Amino acid sequence: MKENNQRQLQVLSEMSSWCLQDLGTKVNRKKIETLVTVHVHQRDIAQELMQLVRTKKVQDANDFDWLKQARFYWRPNSGDDVNGDGATVISITDVDFNYQYEYLGAKERLVITPLTDKCYITLAQALGMYFGGAPAGP
Repeated sequence: MKENNQRQLQVLSEMSSWCLQDLGTKVNRKKIETLVTVHVHQRDIAQELMQLVRTKKVQDANDFDWLKQARFYWRPNSGDDVNGDGATVISITDVDFNYQYEYLGAKERLVITPLTDKCYITLAQALGMYFGGAPAGP
C-alpha cells in the first residue's frame, strides 16, 4: 500500500507539472486537468481506505467502505460483444456492470466530492434495479 501511494503521488506530481506547460490545444489542457482532478480523488480515497484498514474499520472485502468504491475487475471466464476472451466488470456496492467501451469525450470536471460518490452509488443501485436517474448540475 505504501509503495502504491508513493507511485500515485509521483504520477500526480508529474501530471500537475504538465498543467504549467503549454499543452498545445484546449482539449489537451482539459484532458490533463480532468486527469489531475480524478487522480486527486483517487489519492484521497486510497488514503482514506488505508486509514480505515489501520483502524480496523475495514477488515475484509465485504465491508461497505470498500464496496462503495468503483472497482474494476477482469473476468477471464466471461465474454462480451467485443472480446470473447474475457470481460471487464465495473462493480459499485453490490451491482455489476459489464464495461461496454463507451466514450464520453473529454469532460471537464470541477471537483469530485463525497456527494458525487453518493450520487454514483445511488445511480448504480437504481440501474441495478432497472430504474434510471436524472442527475443535473454543473
